[in-house]
Amino acid sequence: MFPVKIHRQLNAADLADVTPEELEQAEEDGALAGNRSYCDLRGCGWDVVRTALDIESKVIDRLKMADDVDAEASAFDEERATAFDDEPALWGLDVGVAAATIAISAYGAIPVSSCNAGAFGGRHSGSYPYVAFFLPKDLAPEIMRCAEAADVGLLCDESGLAQIYGQAEMDLIRFAQTAWERSAIREAGSR
Repeated sequence: MFPVKIHRQLNAADLADVTPEELEQAEEDGALAGNRSYCDLRGCGWDVVRTALDIESKVIDRLKMADDVDAEASAFDEERATAFDDEPALWGLDVGVAAATIAISAYGAIPVSSCNAGAFGGRHSGSYPYVAFFLPKDLAPEIMRCAEAADVGLLCDESGLAQIYGQAEMDLIRFAQTAWERSAIREAGSR
C-alpha cells in the first residue's frame, strides 16, 4: 500500500487545455508539461487497451513469481530495450500503469506522464502509482464514472493536469480493465 488517500475531486473548469502547437512542439522536443521524456501515445484504440492489459498481466505474473523482483524487472527492462518497434513492450511505460495510460488515450485524453512508484521493483520518483493527462472537459464525467467504478483516485493538480492514482500496485490495472469493460458495453449498445 502507498501512503495516499483516495479522493475523487475534479472541477472541469480547472482542467488545462493543450494547443496543437504545444503538441507539435512536444513531438519535436520530447517534452510536455514538465515531462522531458514525453512520448506521444495519442490515438490508441480500445483494442490496444486489451493488448496492453494482456501483456501487462503476463509481466506482472512473471514479476510476482520471481525470487528477486528487482533482478527480474531489470531483465524485463533489458528485453524492452532490445525489442523491435512492432513489439509493444508496454510502450516503454512502467509495469502497473501501462494499460491505464493506454486507456486514458483510448478515451481521447492526452497522457503526459506516469509512474508505478516502484510497485514492481526499482527506484521511481512517484510516491504512489499515477497517470497524469490533459483531460478534455467533455470527457471529465466519463473519466469520473470510471474512476468511481474502479475505486481509484482522480484529481486535477495545480497545473491543470488530471491525474488518476491508486494506493496499491494493481489499482491502475483495475482502472484500465474497468475502462475497457465500459467501452465494450458502449460499443455493444451502439449496435
